[in-house]
Amino acid sequence: MGNRREALIRRRRSLSLSQELVAERLGVERSTVSRWERGENDPQPWIRGGLAKLLKISPEQLEHLLFDQQPEPGKAPAMPNGRVSLDPITATRAATKEDLFRIEQTRAHFQEMYRRVGGVPTLPRINAVLDQRVAPMLRTAYENNLGRQLFRAAGSLTAFAGICAYDADQQMAATSRFAEALSLARAAADLQFEGYLHALLANQAMHLGDMAQVLDHTENVLDTLGLQLNSALVCDLHTLAAKAHARSGSVSACHRHLRAAEATADANPDDPPLPEVSYMSAGLIQLQTAEALRRLGDTTAARTYVDETIRTSPHTHLRGRVHRWAGYALVLTAQGEIDRAAHAAATMLDHAVGMESGRLHDRLTSVVKALQPYSTEPSVASTLERAHVQLAEPGA
Repeated sequence: MGNRREALIRRRRSLSLSQELVAERLGVERSTVSRWERGENDPQPWIRGGLAKLLKISPEQLEHLLFDQQPEPGKAPAMPNGRVSLDPITATRAATKEDLFRIEQTRAHFQEMYRRVGGVPTLPRINAVLDQRVAPMLRTAYENNLGRQLFRAAGSLTAFAGICAYDADQQMAATSRFAEALSLARAAADLQFEGYLHALLANQAMHLGDMAQVLDHTENVLDTLGLQLNSALVCDLHTLAAKAHARSGSVSACHRHLRAAEATADANPDDPPLPEVSYMSAGLIQLQTAEALRRLGDTTAARTYVDETIRTSPHTHLRGRVHRWAGYALVLTAQGEIDRAAHAAATMLDHAVGMESGRLHDRLTSVVKALQPYSTEPSVASTLERAHVQLAEPGA
């Protein structure tokens, strides 16, 4: 256990701020604020400015409050500076290549978990790792090149926490994590990673219905960094922009971005590496293209692309299959092929069993809404009945 930061606690209480309110304003968990006050952990460097502003003090005054610690009654004094030895390696010496490898492996583990069960159960676990293991690592001294690699790896894990928060409908926490990741990307001087983070922010803005923000993130990045970016990321940015234009009814702009995405995919250039774009598997560009064309009302062209998406579906992960079969069901419904749409929706539900995800819940709901007018048909009725049960599950 750490030493309680009584002065920090008194300052918060003097402003009538609860731990819950501080957590909400800063986009962190309440348990994180509690650990700060118990001296078990320190606020991450990029959060301290916001915390100081919230407490109406200067950053220097905040440092004094963080340093001023007293042992809890009946507890022995903690380590210097109140750092808790959650990981003896990171608490006592500089970070190493092994620590860097551990962060990268942790991200890979949580990505696989997210793809199998969704962001809701993954989020609290990834937050715990960031707060208890990665944050102390970032405070240790290390050689410059290793330091940049550490910032890069920590930024990737932080961004993935943002993805999970977005998937769990914790949008403020997601935005905060994405902002943290951007700070780490800049500290690592990695423009590729910055571009990827703008794609994540564009995706979140799409969900929130802010098409202007989607285009701001995608088109600005393409204009300024396009030639320096990984081609899979460029394709993703173009399809995101195309979908935003489709939702806004801008047909020519939508088609311009779709053509650019296809041209980039066909070029197959010698890419700079970007591990985070592993989600851009075969068929995903076709799915995004089909979504945009369906919104424009061009269901014939959309069908061509979505057929290819289903053909490559067995080669993607479970979460990706849910999205693909949902897209297929929506195009089939729009074309009036209701029996096939109901079958596609049933396959979608098969793949979604056991997942707790806000975005997949939205996806299933959109398919249910599209099929609802045909609920008197037996194949549709049975699929809808099953979907309603599945959507009613906690966290689904």
